[in-house]
Amino acid sequence: MPARIIDGNALAESHRRRIAERAAAVKARGGSVRLDAVLVESGDNGARVYAENQGRTCALVGIEYRLHRLAAESGYDDIAGRVLLLNTKDEVSAVMLHLPLPASVDPHRVQALIAPGKDVEGVNPANIGNVVYGQSSLVPCTALAVLKMIESTGVELRGRRALVVGAGDVVGKPIAVLLMRQEATVISANKFTEGLPELARTADVLVAAAGVPGLVTRDWVKPGAVVIDVGVNRIPGEGGRMKTVGDTAFDPVKDAAGWLSPVPGGVGPMTVAMLLNNVVDAAERSPILG
Repeated sequence: MPARIIDGNALAESHRRRIAERAAAVKARGGSVRLDAVLVESGDNGARVYAENQGRTCALVGIEYRLHRLAAESGYDDIAGRVLLLNTKDEVSAVMLHLPLPASVDPHRVQALIAPGKDVEGVNPANIGNVVYGQSSLVPCTALAVLKMIESTGVELRGRRALVVGAGDVVGKPIAVLLMRQEATVISANKFTEGLPELARTADVLVAAAGVPGLVTRDWVKPGAVVIDVGVNRIPGEGGRMKTVGDTAFDPVKDAAGWLSPVPGGVGPMTVAMLLNNVVDAAERSPILG
């Protein structure tokens, strides 16, 4: 029996409806629901388009969006200064930093300045630590998206074996920690792990986040397993046109898995929804909320 497809677009829409209701409730109590984003004009058209689309997405759920455009020649002091200023403004619920930054500026150094309570992407080291220790925190959006997608299948994580392929700071590591918090037995691996196919075949939940197109093939997948594909890879398609694919060989894997997320249309839209979710979380926790 083919895998049931986890439709990230439909799941994200259901979350957006609830997010809109929560945002309206905050504003009804006199609170602010506002995301301020900092963008350094770098000539990266993709970053600019993403930032502008983000504004339209926020508007759909009742979140105010302010985009702060800084000149391409901005240095650390300019960018850090803007972030620190936004931290102090009560009407700003959440702050995020669009990448890339100029080559001379360390993005981690700036991200660490975002106030933990406004850190909508969960990139401040304090929030990463809170995730590890199970404290109330703003969780990295992609990791939270993966968890919500697994939960949507109804599969009980407690005691199940979960394999996360990819141990990046933004995706792989936070996902592993969130699964641990659900009392799954978690194995963190990467594309260089010896015996990776054999290890994968023991997993009830397999999260592919290695950034390698088609890495996970049918013979890697335990029959009936939940497979979440986080990979976003651009490869040549028909006629030489580029297309987006994940880390799984989708068609063969869907004949083995019980549940499978597609790329595109899976983790991507859910990550955006979880960003919006984090904005409202931050607004609901604001000390000025009446």
